[in-house]
Amino acid sequence: MTICSVRHQGKPLLQPTYNFRDVPFAAKGFAGSTLSEITDRQHFVDSIAELTLLCSEASRRRKNHSASAATEKKITSKPLSIEYIFDRIDTDDPLWGYMLRTDTPMSATGRPSSLKASPQWRRGMLQGFISVTTFTTWKSSFRFDSLHEEAFAYDDVVLEQEMKNGLRVYDKDGALAQELEQTVHGGDPYVEGIVYPRIAEISLLGGLGCGKQLLKLAIERLECLRPTSSQNYEYVVLQATENSIPFYESMGFTRVGCIQGKAPSPTGYSSSPVMTYVVKKEWEKPMDIAKQFGVDVLDLEFLNVPVWGSSFRRNVWLKKGTEVFVPWFNNKDASTDNITNAPIKWYTAKENETPKGISMKFKVKYADFIAANQKRYPTLAGNSRLKEGTRIQISRFDIDDSDYMPYPHWTFPDDELDEEAHEPSYMMAMKLNRKSGKAADLRPVADSLAVPIQPYSPDACGVKDLLMEPKVSQIAKIKPKNVAKELKKPKKPPSAFMLFCTHARTSMKHKFKGKSSVESSKLIGEMWKEMSQEDKDPFYKRFEELKPAYAEALKQYEKDLATFHKDNPQLSAPVQGVDTSLLEQVVKLKSKDGLPSYVFKYEYFYVLTYIPDLLWVHLIPMRKVGVFDVNHPTSAGRPIWMIVSEEEGKEFDASASICKPVLSRTINNSADADDEQWDVYESGDKPPLAPIFAPRKSGHELSKPVSKSKSSLTGVPCPSNHRQQSPSGSSSPNSNLSNHALPAAVSDSRNNFQKPQSMTKKCERKSQSATLSSALKLLTATAVKSECKKRKPPVSKAPSKKKLVLLEAHTMLSVPV
Repeated sequence: MTICSVRHQGKPLLQPTYNFRDVPFAAKGFAGSTLSEITDRQHFVDSIAELTLLCSEASRRRKNHSASAATEKKITSKPLSIEYIFDRIDTDDPLWGYMLRTDTPMSATGRPSSLKASPQWRRGMLQGFISVTTFTTWKSSFRFDSLHEEAFAYDDVVLEQEMKNGLRVYDKDGALAQELEQTVHGGDPYVEGIVYPRIAEISLLGGLGCGKQLLKLAIERLECLRPTSSQNYEYVVLQATENSIPFYESMGFTRVGCIQGKAPSPTGYSSSPVMTYVVKKEWEKPMDIAKQFGVDVLDLEFLNVPVWGSSFRRNVWLKKGTEVFVPWFNNKDASTDNITNAPIKWYTAKENETPKGISMKFKVKYADFIAANQKRYPTLAGNSRLKEGTRIQISRFDIDDSDYMPYPHWTFPDDELDEEAHEPSYMMAMKLNRKSGKAADLRPVADSLAVPIQPYSPDACGVKDLLMEPKVSQIAKIKPKNVAKELKKPKKPPSAFMLFCTHARTSMKHKFKGKSSVESSKLIGEMWKEMSQEDKDPFYKRFEELKPAYAEALKQYEKDLATFHKDNPQLSAPVQGVDTSLLEQVVKLKSKDGLPSYVFKYEYFYVLTYIPDLLWVHLIPMRKVGVFDVNHPTSAGRPIWMIVSEEEGKEFDASASICKPVLSRTINNSADADDEQWDVYESGDKPPLAPIFAPRKSGHELSKPVSKSKSSLTGVPCPSNHRQQSPSGSSSPNSNLSNHALPAAVSDSRNNFQKPQSMTKKCERKSQSATLSSALKLLTATAVKSECKKRKPPVSKAPSKKKLVLLEAHTMLSVPV
């Protein structure tokens, strides 16, 4: 399976029938539990709901532990969201890991017990998990660089001070980042991504008292893994949340800087620096070439398999004249004249050195040198006196290194990044202690456990009886079998200049040898400018010759397309039968099995997030806070319903199949869900036919309950909480009645890079779903966009460097309890 830069449609998730508050902590050495190795992606898919709920429970327990410890730092991290978990499992390749489940009765603290003493215990309850993959990015401009001025530019004041005072472990001299960046990598950002075969990634981790052991177990396996061209791991990286940083530092991880360009990635294959070697005699072998250049033959295989196919192996015989790509490693003294994708070279200035002197020292063209560095230092002049430690760019002046930002995890090649919409990741890395031979057979961590590692089997672990398959009769099939493929629109004819580009690249190869695609394009552009009109005429003539054929093809396409839509109406109209009415609705629960015990005291719930294809919702309980006054004539005397405050921690995830929408009406039409008030029409109640709307009020001017003042109401959220709600945008007199299906535009993620629109309200409350739906850029196949209400993010001031709050990347679970 190949990684793909698009999220595919998922099936409704299996709903656990047990309460995660009843799951015991793992015992020492995992005694009383079953430890399984997962190698089948489907086993992860079947457990997605469990993984999500376990993360939420681990976060809840850690917060409770933090609250009871006066000296503990306040917990601010959010648990992993279901969108992020699903997307990692859907796209990571390779994918393997471990799961820990209960096997024999134990108490809440993990001590041996009995069913009589622990009646809530059930065999097969999930206690912990970890997943591992190969590190992959979706931006060709990404690079590891701890010394770049943007690498840590958006740290908050506290984190910045901790790093200055030596309280945080980070790559201070940039050596670790340089090692990571020099590892071989390559790929198409629009297909499989830029793959780093020498860097493994811990993509998911969650546990109740077992996170540390699971991480040690995964690292041990990585160190003993037999190397291949696609899995030749020397390093392991992960994305840490704010509260998990000390945990990972204790495990030997170091923070490294990562940056990437804001502009979308160009199309096509991109790789680490390579040089082209032409086979000089018949029947040379890749292993001989690798030995000649002092490189790993597995790196040679990785770079050349995309060109020559899987038959390119270390012992294959090569014909004379065959071009082989050889990895090139950065060397201060090495020339980059014949290197493709050569990296930028930097020089660290000494006190009072001048740019002019540096350009003469390295014999570079002064005009290009000063122009490239002025993009980062606008006031720089040839005679400027530089401070000691100033980084100066001395090569690759065609690359604009100023338009970079800290790396935000899980962005895509067509994204145009900005600081406000993309939160920086906290990347941590560690060098592996690779083992080979007999040393690789020794597994001290695995041998120290009280239970063996077994292949995963849902039946053997008792999982099958704990997962409930939701009813999906109301869900339409999005992708019918044997469906006809829609016709492709003919491409426009290339312009005269593009025709010249193709001609130049094929007939003048010698001029572009050793040059990057950017340098080649620049050279071709200069050649075109210098050409006379007489020389350009053949290309313009060819362009005019192609236009009639395109016009005819386009005319035929439009005719065929009309016939296609007529014959396949199911593909030319929104999918019918898909339930789109749950988002932002008030619902009752048909069943409360397996849900937290506090859920039983609530009658109504607000749907903050809805993922149709996974049939999954994120719910907030609602409570009565008083009655409406005479300012709302149509609701006067009726109960006011509001969502509970975030501080109470009552939000939870569940299957959408247990939700039953009820008729309700929003009163304030506030953009902030915390400030909204609902009039819920219970059984037998009927809403007014023509409701009279009160004037639009701000979040601080809400109608006050008659029975109690707002300040005295338990659980009424304060104005500082902002779970964003859709502002009213419809003039329909019944637009705020919420049990009817919303107008919807259904998108299909099978089309590469449809922009995602998760079924989530954006809000300052930082609902995990709301935050990640914009950060991950992954589309739910049947995601529904509300047309009548546009959800807008919280208003905030433009960020300034070195003064931004480091927002959590939501990519690794908080420190396992």
